[in-house]
Order: sequence, then C-alpha cells, then structure tokens
Amino acid sequence: MKTRILVLFCAAVMMAACCGGNSQSSSSCSKKQEGCAQTEGKACCKEAAAKTDGKACCKESMGKAGEKACCKESMEKAGEKACCAAEVKKIISARVSIKPEKVNAFVAAAKELIEKSRAEEGCISYSLYQDPQDKTKFLFFEEWKNQAAVDAHFATEHFKKFGDVLNDCASAAAVITIYDSPSEKQV
Repeated sequence: MKTRILVLFCAAVMMAACCGGNSQSSSSCSKKQEGCAQTEGKACCKEAAAKTDGKACCKESMGKAGEKACCKESMEKAGEKACCAAEVKKIISARVSIKPEKVNAFVAAAKELIEKSRAEEGCISYSLYQDPQDKTKFLFFEEWKNQAAVDAHFATEHFKKFGDVLNDCASAAAVITIYDSPSEKQV
C-alpha cells in the first residue's frame, strides 16, 4: 500500500511538473510530454526536478534516456529526495497465521520457497521467523534490490506454488507491507 501511495504521489508530482504546475488538460500535458520524449526525456526531467525540488519521478517522460539516466539526474539535484522508485531497495514484511495442524506443512513449503528465493538475482535477503510465544505466527522479512526484482519474484513458479500452500495452511489473511528504502544507515 505504501508503495502504491508513493507511486501515485510521484505520478501526481510528475504531472504537475511537466504541465508547468498548472491544471492543464491531460491532452496539453501529453503534448508537453511528447516534446520531452523528443529530447530523450532529459529536458523534461531537468524541468520537473527543478520545479519539484528534485522529487519528480520523470518516469512518464524519459523517452530514450531510460529510467536510470533520468533518476541519476534527479538524484544529483536532490540527493535522497528524488523518487526514482525503480532503483529504490524494497523491504517486504509478511505476517502470517497458520492453522496449528498445518504448521509442519507450512514450514516445509517455506523452506523450499526461501531456498529458491535467495537464489534469485535481485534478492538481498529472505528470512522466516516464528513467534516463540505462539508457534502458529510467522514473519517473512525480505530485502530486494528494486521493484523489478520484486515483480520478478512474484512471477516465479515457486512463489505461485507457495501461495497455494499458504492458502491451504493460513488461518487468516496475510498482512503484507512493502517499504521503500532509498537509503540506509547502520547504527
């Protein structure tokens, strides 16, 4: 949910920046974005970043420059304030409650999921923790290189297969939260 909110915010910021901050119709903004595409997205990215203190995503108007180039440009202007969601590390927490009689089946399936997920290119870490007070409560904690890695993970066969097992074993709906982590500081 937080990721979706961030993406919607960035899209709104971008629309306002590329439309010159005015409430122009989407067709006149589209024309402006087409002009951005003709300059490989660089002009619009610079303009959007300048008008939004570097917070513009620039995704809709990158043209041939590519998202990395546009994000790099915004990052140089704004440091960690730039949106650049495609290059932001993702952290996922998933809390699950399991039927007592299904705990062993869940753990066996989770072990296979974890092993295969850790082998994925964009996986930084993937762990499962069991509540010592309630053996039916678990927490997955995952770190992914970026949104593309998360999307690739969600599309894998082992993730889909685990979803079927989870549906059979769960006593309640999973609570999944995806966080953006643009920077980290070890303490």
